[in-house]
Amino acid sequence: MAYRQQTNALGLSDDETKALEQTRQRLYQLTNSIQSFKADVAKSNPLPPQSSLQAQYQILLRNLQSLLDIVNENAVPFAHTSVHPAVNFPGRTQENILLTLLRKKREPDVEERVERGLETARDVRAAVAADGKDGITRLEEVWKELRAWTQERVARYVIEEAGDVYTREEREDGIENVRSGLKRPLEEPDESDDEDGDDCTKTRTRTSLWPTGRSRGPRTRTRCPGPET
Repeated sequence: MAYRQQTNALGLSDDETKALEQTRQRLYQLTNSIQSFKADVAKSNPLPPQSSLQAQYQILLRNLQSLLDIVNENAVPFAHTSVHPAVNFPGRTQENILLTLLRKKREPDVEERVERGLETARDVRAAVAADGKDGITRLEEVWKELRAWTQERVARYVIEEAGDVYTREEREDGIENVRSGLKRPLEEPDESDDEDGDDCTKTRTRTSLWPTGRSRGPRTRTRCPGPET
């Protein structure tokens, strides 16, 4: 005798009913996670710390992945399941709810987001297929380019900017607009340019800090002989 699964009043088997209930629970969890995340971001000024945002992001990913797993496992029964209101449903007074539950076409804004997501996914697959590289290889290339740029930028800073009392942005905006809190200028005229500069001897070079913590860069002091007697 062939085995036949029992069906309930809705015409669904026990497995199909269980799958629907699991889907409902996963949707409920995902909705609560999204609402909690939105509330935390809205009431926090400034934004929550990065560790908190990342933890909530991971929770959303887990809930979404769990929902996708159930939907994919039960794609066939879900595709063949039809929903009809019961004869005792108050269709006249609850028409809006009934239309929402029975709606098969997506809302316009939802349809637009879905199409945008599908288009992005197609572009990513096409790009991966074109260069024959997987995601890990592409990520390694990104980090390699980032490392090369960082090394070049650090080297340029050490050579061109580290010994400057002003930043590049301050020089572009005009050093006369910089407020250091000091009565004396940050840059002093080169003492070797004095009229007796040829008779002066450089004695030492040192780097000093102003009270603001700004490095003045290397300074060269000179010592000139006094007048002959």
